[in-house]
Amino acid sequence: MVAVAIGAAVVVLLQAGALDNVIHDQPAAKAKPGGQAAPRQSGPMLDVTHPYDSTPAADWADGADGIATPPARAANGFSAEQVKTATEQVRDVLVASRLDRRMLIDHDPAGFLAKLAPDARRQLEPLFSRGREPEVQSLVSMVGKGNALLPVEPKVDGEMSVHRGDGGELVVHTNYVFVYAFEPEGPTRLVDAMNVLVVVRADVDYVVRAGDRWTAGSQGLWYGDATGYAYSIGCGAYRHGFLAPAVSERAVTANPNREPSTYFDPSSALPATSGCAK
Repeated sequence: MVAVAIGAAVVVLLQAGALDNVIHDQPAAKAKPGGQAAPRQSGPMLDVTHPYDSTPAADWADGADGIATPPARAANGFSAEQVKTATEQVRDVLVASRLDRRMLIDHDPAGFLAKLAPDARRQLEPLFSRGREPEVQSLVSMVGKGNALLPVEPKVDGEMSVHRGDGGELVVHTNYVFVYAFEPEGPTRLVDAMNVLVVVRADVDYVVRAGDRWTAGSQGLWYGDATGYAYSIGCGAYRHGFLAPAVSERAVTANPNREPSTYFDPSSALPATSGCAK
């Protein structure tokens, strides 16, 4: 994986090695010792009804079931009941921004924006048009035009936690990995599932603001720090703020210094560099 930064807070990486034989009807035969070729595969390498089976996400929860709220405890002047309400709001925002088909497919941010404080909503709304989508891709997932998701739920793993903020603030930190399965194009037999899976890691702080310190328009849910990466991605779409599978790329360079499975691990360190040439 070659590495180049995309934006200020999101790293994008390509799946390496899985594209070598994508455009062929059958995977290329591998040589056996002695120079003989191994038998060609007789069936597709990807079961589109169970696209995650050969990946670390195979046993993850489906969709919103993968987003659980932590036990509610009073914090920073917020009662346990207020904390419970705040984490449930954040869960709803994650569903609206990363899993709801209205956002994923239709690129309609209304459901997501409606859950934020009015002033936060006014800041973000202009970023969903006129080519400004890359400015908001650390907060949302949108499928690029010309690509289609398989009729299965994304897989989700991670956690959220509650922290003290400044006066009148409660910080809900979210750290999740979302895996999206795309439809392969045509009758191509793919080398492995990662040709059509996109992995998105999202580490986002959501901040609840309440009390007299804040104007009425600023009270409610805000976005804070947002970092993460996209792995096994089509760079052309990603540069414009959208998701597409790695099969849409033709040239990929491998990085041997990191195991692919680490990109599925929400506790792994974020990579310092990324993988799409400009």
